[in-house]
Amino acid sequence: MLLPPMNHPVNTAQRNGHAAGASETKVPIAHPDPEVTQRATRRRFSAADKLRILALADACSQPGQLGELLRREGLYSSTLQNFRKQREEGKLGKDPRQLLQQRRDKEAARQRDARKIARLENENKKLRILLELQKKVAELMNLPLTEPAEA
Repeated sequence: MLLPPMNHPVNTAQRNGHAAGASETKVPIAHPDPEVTQRATRRRFSAADKLRILALADACSQPGQLGELLRREGLYSSTLQNFRKQREEGKLGKDPRQLLQQRRDKEAARQRDARKIARLENENKKLRILLELQKKVAELMNLPLTEPAEA
């Protein structure tokens, strides 16, 4: 038995669910705009979402359940590993206000240390200038420079 070619009107009508010989109306196909205007944004998961996903992953006991969960959530296994690592480090489950306060405290300590370093560098510069001045005075007065005695 010979079959008609795929672009034959009978096959086209049968594929589209029409009876043979029925009039076909062509619907124009809308093509997407080829110019991409939006940038993809990275997904961000809240701590609650991460804990929910981890609880679901921990409950998977049958083969294939974990893969199904990852596909359903749109995750990679490495992302799940990162969530587990964050949970082990205690970074999940903390209050966001507490995390914000910790970040502020670290930034304040960093700024304090930067100010202290700048002050000590300035003091060091002044002491070097004084030392150079003492050397020049000793040279002008023909005084021998002696090493300070060890204590």
